[in-house]
Amino acid sequence: MSQTQQTTEASSEWNTEPWSRLKESIHSRWPHISEQDLHSVPRNRDEIEKFLGEFTQASDEEIQSVVREHAPAPTILDQVGHVGEQISEQVTPPIQSAVDRVRYEVDEHPGTITGLAFVSGLALGALVTAAYMRARPQPPAYRQLLPERWQ
Repeated sequence: MSQTQQTTEASSEWNTEPWSRLKESIHSRWPHISEQDLHSVPRNRDEIEKFLGEFTQASDEEIQSVVREHAPAPTILDQVGHVGEQISEQVTPPIQSAVDRVRYEVDEHPGTITGLAFVSGLALGALVTAAYMRARPQPPAYRQLLPERWQ
């Protein structure tokens, strides 16, 4: 897709009713922001607030009041996606740290890790075998006394 087609599509998206009101309020409050700069921002409340925070000296509360007054409320899908992004941003660093630590330990002590994995597998196998043997139905006591051909 060419640059002019993308610009035309972005302009048409910003011409819908709630977004055009938001664009007008942004231009009246911060006239130094050009239409071209504003059209490069996706039509997303959070993205617009981040953009205005970078290009203005206004406080977060002022930016949020202008944007949230005129921008349409995000859909449920957008809200769920945003929550998912926040959770992944919080969970990813500790998981990455744990994975890095495991890699370090495996690289530094390969014999110990191999022995530990072997013993763990052996213990797990013994537990599974014991659980299987206990779960298997046992024949009644009188059947054990009968010869095999009568069972």
